[in-house]
Amino acid sequence: MSKKFIPKGVMPALVTPFTKDGDIMEEGFREVIDYTIENGATGVVPAGTTGEFVYMRTEERKKLLKLAVEFVDGRVPIVAGTGQNSTKATVALTKFAADIGCDAALVISPFYLRPSDKGYYEHYETVARKSDLPIILYNIPQCTLGVLNSSLVEDLVEVDNVVGIKDSSGNIPHTLDLIEKVKNKIPVLIGHDECFLSAIAAGASAAILASANVIPHIWLDIMDKVKKGKFDEAMQLQHSVQTLSRIITRNGGAPPAKAALRMMGINAGRDRMPLNTGGTLTRELREEVRIELEKLKLIKPLQHPDLVKAVDMRDLVSDYGVAKDSLGDMGIGNGANDIVSASVISGLADGPLGEVFVRLLTTPKIGYEALSIILEPNLRVRPSSLMLPMRQIRSMRQASLFYGPVQSGAAKAVSELLKSNKIPEEKIEKYVMIMAMDVDLNSRDRRAITHAAEEAVSVALGEIWR
Repeated sequence: MSKKFIPKGVMPALVTPFTKDGDIMEEGFREVIDYTIENGATGVVPAGTTGEFVYMRTEERKKLLKLAVEFVDGRVPIVAGTGQNSTKATVALTKFAADIGCDAALVISPFYLRPSDKGYYEHYETVARKSDLPIILYNIPQCTLGVLNSSLVEDLVEVDNVVGIKDSSGNIPHTLDLIEKVKNKIPVLIGHDECFLSAIAAGASAAILASANVIPHIWLDIMDKVKKGKFDEAMQLQHSVQTLSRIITRNGGAPPAKAALRMMGINAGRDRMPLNTGGTLTRELREEVRIELEKLKLIKPLQHPDLVKAVDMRDLVSDYGVAKDSLGDMGIGNGANDIVSASVISGLADGPLGEVFVRLLTTPKIGYEALSIILEPNLRVRPSSLMLPMRQIRSMRQASLFYGPVQSGAAKAVSELLKSNKIPEEKIEKYVMIMAMDVDLNSRDRRAITHAAEEAVSVALGEIWR
């Protein structure tokens, strides 16, 4: 049989939506297919790695392939994931895919028990010869524990029906080696999302990606810009999706891709056990996925309360059991910008403020936990200082902002004040400071948050230590 199918463009490695009980969710599968095609996908790849094929029985994979043929209805080519551990089973499933109308097969190398290079060759040669369907070789050594090296692939491209190789190794030198050796005979498809731009710029002509369930249009745009020589624009686009790609690629593919699709209103269903657990995609990662979708304008951003510009520090410390009239003449300052605000109070460590300082550390309120301000581990600033969030911490992302860049910026501000000798030397050890701080939760740039925190605290400290 002559080689008819030519892989091109960007094809999503389709997720498989499952119900809570683990059944294939047919309507959800249709929604995913429709979304990807409407956003430019040049083909679809059901029952692949991202489709959780390893958790399916052969009959379930057949059902999924039938559904794909029905739902796609000829709009784009279908590349069926048909790889199995044994050659005989792979031939049988590939023949089935051909019989029901699939256009090609993506065949993963045998896994678990790794064959020799000769075994790989004979496996692929047999599948290609007996199944009567164009075959795309699939190199993903992190899952199969074996590599399809370039010399082996050079031999396999001479086999009729081998029409491409998908390289998901994430190893750019290996991808380039494949492109150099076989580009003029078969297309090299990039299968590792983080390496997309590098591979396309080097000559890879198509892609099968997990993240293409979510952003096929962006990958196609990058590919188009590379073809037109607009490398700077392509690079900027790759950078804009790099974090999302990394989360999807390094966390099982299906769980983060499905989470993203659900946030976008597409019923992508659940994963199958053991992927369907809280440890596979943590709440923190889920929140990062949401943030990346907001950046890409694929979902509307959550509305957060406005930045609290300042608080009455005397009221705040009196809430911890110290009468206002006992606070005496303490230093109070406020500083704010569009990203961070800081209200600071300073007083004697052996006085009423010192009592509040101790209570904040020993009896924290849930969601308002105070944290010592440090320059680096085990190196606290002087005077001893605490930072306290003005709003309740409700997620790990909020905590990472307050107890990350905000804390770092506050520490830098105190350090700079000490360097400039603006704090009387006798007060450095005898005083304490409490800082009530807030951050704009719509902020995304952690460096900008650190700088803004340093600026706000510096202004507040300037009002105290004139």
